[in-house]
Amino acid sequence: MKTRLATGAVALVLTAFGCQNRAPRFTAEDAAAIRTIFDSVVTDIRAGRWDAWAAHFADDARFHPSNGRALRGRAAILAWGKSFPPFETFSFGTPEVAGDGNLAYGSSSVIVKIRDVPADTAKQLVVFRRDAGGRWWVQAVSVTSDLPLPIGLLDRERTHQPSRNQRGLK
Repeated sequence: MKTRLATGAVALVLTAFGCQNRAPRFTAEDAAAIRTIFDSVVTDIRAGRWDAWAAHFADDARFHPSNGRALRGRAAILAWGKSFPPFETFSFGTPEVAGDGNLAYGSSSVIVKIRDVPADTAKQLVVFRRDAGGRWWVQAVSVTSDLPLPIGLLDRERTHQPSRNQRGLK
């Protein structure tokens, strides 16, 4: 009796685990789809197609531009993009892509040149999420400039002394 009960319990547990929904594997085709998004972003930005660029982002996406305020939502991201003057140069280095199930990330270098502004190089980290229909969406982006802080600001930061409140004094 105990043996039948134990066997039945094991069978029930195995059946329960076998029926679990599993996230799809992250495949070479998924990596290619993510790289295609990187390529499309460059094409859209160079052409000034900001609506097409913003269409890659999830409705609730986060965007952390270099030296700027964090943005939340596709509408805010689109408005930020449309505020740029035309680029003289815009490109990404070859993206490195990896993922697991319905999440993926990619990183690349960024080169930007706007008229009358020094060229900037940066790096970005992009998080992607696959929806139930299989489409990959940009969920979050963080871009960080490689340019150093201006000398005066850098010197002030190096010599910054904490305030009395920061040192725990009143």
